[in-house]
Amino acid sequence: MGKSLLILAALGVGLLLPALDDYTCTLRPFLMILLFFSFLDVRIDRSIFAWQQAAVALLLPVIGLFVYYLGNMYTAELGWTLLLMGLAPTAVITPVLAGLMQRRAGYMVGAIIVTHLSFALVVPLALPAVLGVDLSWRSLGELVYTIGSTVAGPLVLGQLTRRYGGRVLAGLRRIGPYAFALFLSNIAVASGSLSHYLRYESQVPWQFVAITAACIGGLLLINFAIGSRLTPPGHRVEGSLALGRKNTMLSIWIALEYINPLVVLGPMLYILMQNIFVAVQIVFVERHDKRLKAVPFQSE
Repeated sequence: MGKSLLILAALGVGLLLPALDDYTCTLRPFLMILLFFSFLDVRIDRSIFAWQQAAVALLLPVIGLFVYYLGNMYTAELGWTLLLMGLAPTAVITPVLAGLMQRRAGYMVGAIIVTHLSFALVVPLALPAVLGVDLSWRSLGELVYTIGSTVAGPLVLGQLTRRYGGRVLAGLRRIGPYAFALFLSNIAVASGSLSHYLRYESQVPWQFVAITAACIGGLLLINFAIGSRLTPPGHRVEGSLALGRKNTMLSIWIALEYINPLVVLGPMLYILMQNIFVAVQIVFVERHDKRLKAVPFQSE
């Protein structure tokens, strides 16, 4: 409950302080630090992969194109923003979230790798075909570098520290829980960026904002619901995060680079909604775990 309240408080602070938009430069380094601490407890081997992750990766273009054609019935901009959020891969923050809920961070690492590979293969085909834009080799390189360095850097450093860290590793694991403050900072900055965009940069009619919010909310619930079913036995939380928690920063970058700023509205709203959803999810997971621990063991 305490973590959920802190997440909601960080969201509120960001919405009230649009000036936090000036600090978006902290998002990536803070995220990399958080991932480093998560990867300290993850051993990279075959055990982190499962066929359900490949199924999630195959679902991304199916969901993306489906919601694109639905949204396009209203406006092209709504179709584009829903397409980007449907295609978006698993957020790189999910190992951290899995750790907060005492779930399997390794499964999330596998999901990140598989869904980002799918994203890198599908987007160069989807954007020219659907939107009529052309991704240059330089832009593709920037996309691969952004994804790769954000995930691979902490992953490699975490595995090296895990193997050769010795006493340093024990010390890092003791201070690891305090990195949660960086997670709260990222939430506050992201919601502050949304607040700044809606207040000072967006000239979108509020009717369009409301319709987009409703569609994004529906897409989010569908993603989390399907993900919770498409998962190995006993890992419903991890499955919901794999499909529901999105790498919105990639969607924002593509919208600004290749489409138009209006399409940023969808990823921004998804950021807000997925943080609220996860805050509530943490409460339910903690209560569920407490109930299981309270049930006395009965031998046969």
